[in-house]
Amino acid sequence: MKNFLIIGLMLLFWSCDSIDVVPLFNKNYSIKGEPEQDIEYDIKRNEKYGENELQNYDIYLPKNQSDKVPVVVLLHGGGWSEGDKSFINPIVDILRQKRTKCAIVNANYRLTFQQGITYQQQLDDIGLLLKKLQKDAKSLNITPKFFLLGISAGGHLAMLYSYTADDKKLVEVVGGIASPADLTSERLRQGRMNSDIIKLIGKPFNDETIEHYRSASPVFQMKKTSPATILFYGGSDTIVPPEQGEKMKQKLEEMGSKHEYHFYPELYHEWGKLPETIDKMLEFADKYL
Repeated sequence: MKNFLIIGLMLLFWSCDSIDVVPLFNKNYSIKGEPEQDIEYDIKRNEKYGENELQNYDIYLPKNQSDKVPVVVLLHGGGWSEGDKSFINPIVDILRQKRTKCAIVNANYRLTFQQGITYQQQLDDIGLLLKKLQKDAKSLNITPKFFLLGISAGGHLAMLYSYTADDKKLVEVVGGIASPADLTSERLRQGRMNSDIIKLIGKPFNDETIEHYRSASPVFQMKKTSPATILFYGGSDTIVPPEQGEKMKQKLEEMGSKHEYHFYPELYHEWGKLPETIDKMLEFADKYL
């Protein structure tokens, strides 16, 4: 029986070659660039992943990489109702300047100003995008494993998708900068943010709809098996109050989840330390991609 078990395991590992999983276990590979090694990127803009005009993305593919590269997927902010992938181009530029050995995907998604669009359709868009990239992994020379990173509303969607998706192994790392986490919070639902959240959920907040708001809140959807999470919050943020980050930090610690939490007392919602933040993101992602 022991011999049969050993043979069976050997056959299992040999069969893995047919689905090309070897690069996923290459522990010697690092996504961080080297100062003396320039990386050029093939750039494809406005690639489609759906029929809607907003279901498109730009992709930057490192040239001359012998290993398949992981993928950083960026999601812009804008209160879920506006914005464009061009808003997050500064992060693309920093990643390229740092010679990051990842494919970079900068994505648009449907917005709540469009009729019938709520967070559920926006999560569907993220799923469609990742599945398309997964399907095209061989031709793009990428590993079908993703670091999903968003700013503000984009970070909320990145976390919510990563914590609720059926295929949880697709996203290895998730990151958010100044991102809403608890949509039931009265402090968050103030001013314009309140109307943005109502459009996002499709219902006003009350005792009858509170479960809908909890379902759309990453802090309530996190599990012990959720992807590694890195978060950044500012103490002077008047749009996404610091307590949103504190709730996430507490929940991550309770879950014993792999995570890092960075708090900058002086920073506002308009994030002012992108290069430093991206350095920390890459250090963290390098452990888990």
